[in-house]
Amino acid sequence: MLQNNPSPTLDELFDRILARQPDRPALIDPPDKLRVTGQSPQSLTFAQADRAVSALAAHFIDAGLPVNSVIAVQLPNTIELVLTVLAAYRAGLIVALLPQLWRQAELTVAINRTGARAIVAMGNIDGVDHADLAMNAAAEVFSVRHVCGFGSNLPEGMVPLDIAADRK
Repeated sequence: MLQNNPSPTLDELFDRILARQPDRPALIDPPDKLRVTGQSPQSLTFAQADRAVSALAAHFIDAGLPVNSVIAVQLPNTIELVLTVLAAYRAGLIVALLPQLWRQAELTVAINRTGARAIVAMGNIDGVDHADLAMNAAAEVFSVRHVCGFGSNLPEGMVPLDIAADRK
């Protein structure tokens, strides 16, 4: 008879490495991050990433997002994406990854279909103001209660996550 051993979650795998090698590099931004987002590339150790993930997870919980609610995420392939996904899982949320090429109309449809309660965006991606797109899409969708983002020059009403992740 086979034993039913569930596979470890992503958070459990992360915790295993954190326990053994907290100072080992965990996340490294792509070298072109400054060009893509206007933000300098960074790298985080497992211990630093764990602190940021915990802070972001606490932020999502403090924002009143119930377990199993959906958050829409439109971020480039940077540290912020990984931190957000890990934090959402740690907070018991479901992540809906949205393509960077989508604009307000596509975002609005996707957010409506998923029933997302929050949106996480980057301020700027390749010269496009994604924070503004997220805010405008959120204004059209009844289910969205929390809009947050990474980067500078975020629109009024968007909660900055750089501070929540304590990485500034």
